[in-house]
Amino acid sequence: MATGLLRKALLALGCAGTFAASAATPLGDGWAADPDDQFLLDVNLRQHRLGDGVRAYATPGGTCIVFGDFLTTLDVPMKIDLAAKRASGWAFRENHRISIDVSAKSVTYGTSSETLAPGTVRETPEGWCVDSAALARWFGIAVKPLTSGSALILESEAKLPVEMAIEREKRAATLKKAKFDLTTLPQVRLPYRMWRAPALDFVVSAGVTYSAATGTRVDRRTSVYAAGEIARLSYDALAQTNDKGVPSALRLRAYRSDPEAGLLGPLRATHFGLGDVAGLDTRLSGTSTSGRGALITNRPLFNPLTFDRTRFEGDLPAGWEAELYRNGELLAFAKPSGTQRYVFDDVQLLYGENNISIILYGPQGQVRTRDELVNVGQDNVPKGKTWYWAGFNQPGRDLVAFRHSPDALTEPDAQAAVSLEHGLDERMSVGLLARAMLVDDERLTFVEGSVRRSIGTALVEVAAARDSGGGIAGRAQLVAKFGAVNASAEALVARDFHLRGQREQSIRDYKFALDAPLRLGRTTLPAHADIRLSERGDGSRALEAAARLSANIDRFNLAGDLRYRRQYLAHGPSPPGEVEAGLMGAGRVGQVRLRGALSALVAPQARFRYAELSAYWSATEKVDWEGALAYDAPSHRGRARITHVRRFDSMALALTAEAGTDGSLAAGINLNFSLDPRRGLNLSRQPLAGAGVVHARVYRDLNDNGLRDPAEPLEKGALITTGTRTTERPTDVHGAVLIGGLQTFTPITVGIDQTSLADPMLTPRNALQVVIPRPGVRAEVEIGLVGAGDIEGMVVKSGGLGFEGLDLELVGADGKVAARATSDFDGFFLFERVPYGKYRLRVAAAAATALGVVAELTANPAVDAEKSIVRLGTLEVRPLPQVADSQQ
Repeated sequence: MATGLLRKALLALGCAGTFAASAATPLGDGWAADPDDQFLLDVNLRQHRLGDGVRAYATPGGTCIVFGDFLTTLDVPMKIDLAAKRASGWAFRENHRISIDVSAKSVTYGTSSETLAPGTVRETPEGWCVDSAALARWFGIAVKPLTSGSALILESEAKLPVEMAIEREKRAATLKKAKFDLTTLPQVRLPYRMWRAPALDFVVSAGVTYSAATGTRVDRRTSVYAAGEIARLSYDALAQTNDKGVPSALRLRAYRSDPEAGLLGPLRATHFGLGDVAGLDTRLSGTSTSGRGALITNRPLFNPLTFDRTRFEGDLPAGWEAELYRNGELLAFAKPSGTQRYVFDDVQLLYGENNISIILYGPQGQVRTRDELVNVGQDNVPKGKTWYWAGFNQPGRDLVAFRHSPDALTEPDAQAAVSLEHGLDERMSVGLLARAMLVDDERLTFVEGSVRRSIGTALVEVAAARDSGGGIAGRAQLVAKFGAVNASAEALVARDFHLRGQREQSIRDYKFALDAPLRLGRTTLPAHADIRLSERGDGSRALEAAARLSANIDRFNLAGDLRYRRQYLAHGPSPPGEVEAGLMGAGRVGQVRLRGALSALVAPQARFRYAELSAYWSATEKVDWEGALAYDAPSHRGRARITHVRRFDSMALALTAEAGTDGSLAAGINLNFSLDPRRGLNLSRQPLAGAGVVHARVYRDLNDNGLRDPAEPLEKGALITTGTRTTERPTDVHGAVLIGGLQTFTPITVGIDQTSLADPMLTPRNALQVVIPRPGVRAEVEIGLVGAGDIEGMVVKSGGLGFEGLDLELVGADGKVAARATSDFDGFFLFERVPYGKYRLRVAAAAATALGVVAELTANPAVDAEKSIVRLGTLEVRPLPQVADSQQ
């Protein structure tokens, strides 16, 4: 309704000549624009209505459209210069440029050009009015004016940018309202089996390098990641070779995970595993480094053991890179090490919600995302509950070790621990841990106790530990939020104690950090500062300080940091302090993804260290290019690299060439593909083993029985949604599409983007279904489409005035909410694409309570094939009956 008033206002202003660019100029045919003969046409593109309409005139040569209205409605970046009688810009894609020169009577569009015929562009009080047939040629779409129906019909084979923007807005609106209990949605079960053949992800690379100093060297490396099921357990494995093609590591793990804590009967475990498992780190004893061993726990799957810091570790094959973000702020980069892992250690957590995103970029443009939400201060042990953790491992040692890992040299030889945490109330918990360790052939035992307490917007923890050698240690930690400022502090004191599995030491360690937003006008810059002082038993001290300033500028993340380090020796002169500056950035500029970093030593001597810049550009849907420049100052060597990426349906291929300033040359090839034996020997470039996979099939459920019968047709061209993500590829001729790269062991809603359906009168019977993906296991999701219609009406108050902003619910025969809508300013409401069936209409419970009105409305609409549009007319919202005061 508001849109209609806007269109009327626009028409009135246009008729008054407010937007007049020039007087109406008659041509040889005698026609001149008369505002009284003007049309206002609604612009329709498929099932969408665009903008506020366009003005049009009927001319002797056909219908002309006011050009400014047309450009505004389609959001086309073209500029009209009426004085110069020229217009230029591009439409829908940058290579489709349009240039109109009325004085020269010429127009060019894309690779074509033509002479302007008389009457193609007419001058009116509203500006140029362009013949609709000419618009169709220039813009490459069908333009069909229907003045009798007050409509302008647009048709395009490909979706237009304005159309995709509308669809994104609708999806975003749906997501904002989708605050419902996932347990009320249909669940897609994935039963464990005694055996599922593994899905396999392959990364194969080979290269040749020439250097004047070392001659020619040929390298070849392979990584294979596998995931499947055995004996009703999930298993995954990573096998890799070194640069010579010789096996270097084999990691294997069998496990079960259940966010609902339903494993192992009375133990109610959330996770247990055998093979390559992580250890237990409490900041005083132990390490979380992965290694061969076993564990069992009932802790939440995504809950850190230490509340102010955490560690993220995972597999990172050769050629891949990782970025770490916290609440959208870029914190770190990582490249694969010799162990083919990424490790983000000692990641600071803030009080409140910490949205952690680890984005992995593959050499052929693959993108995988690991998202975790860590809520410091809220994820304490619930009152009366007990969390446990028990396990052992050999940190840094693979299940099958072909060589010693460099990480194993600094880790304990073995460790075992049992931990208990109990919630005393909503804000306080206590913990007890017993641990055994083998450090340098010395057997040690540890006992540690802790108390954690929430105080307002602060979380405090104190702990003490003692080892079998008589060493003692204690620590106190604080994480707090004061307004917009986050603060964290830690004090640790150890005397003759084997701290975190290291050799015996005495130390005092103090840390303090602040995070706060700096506002510069309308821009907010996250700022961080920290300081650390360490005092060792031999009298030496170390002082470290750092500051970081971050910015997010138009999808580009920048972070600059300054670090100071100074050692104070117990005897003799101390070396001067060092000041190091760094800058890193990642983001997009147009269609190019950029990543860069540089580092320089500022003091005691200014010295440049290194710089690197890479750019990744997707030329087409299947072809990418990457370029990189880097310079390493200590070795006085610069290098340049260019990579061509080609993605096929079965695999992704990358060809790389590199040259260095020292005369070295290199060339390489990288292949990435996946194999799922359960589907035959078909290859796929989507990751199938390292992430969750959904195989969705869309069909028309003609008899509405919830099952696909052999005669029911399959739906081609539908886009599937998984959480907030929409698939790039639509369903094929078999109505199916495979979606990989999903977060595992996290509930994900699977649905359909209804705007992608060719028939606007179809809708899924179940709008969303819930899947908990597991690595390497395909979740089969069937989406049945049924007939749909619209229900509209108007809600009014007792006085007859429209009830604006009233939340309404449409309840199906099963008692579940089938659709939601909010009334317009005049009380009008519309439920679109409602599945056939019988319903009742009510005011949402929260709104009814807040407004003091009766929730049930006197309407029981039924939608079917014979009546697909139901108009309920005016419905009065009744106030709750007033209870008489008995004392009156």
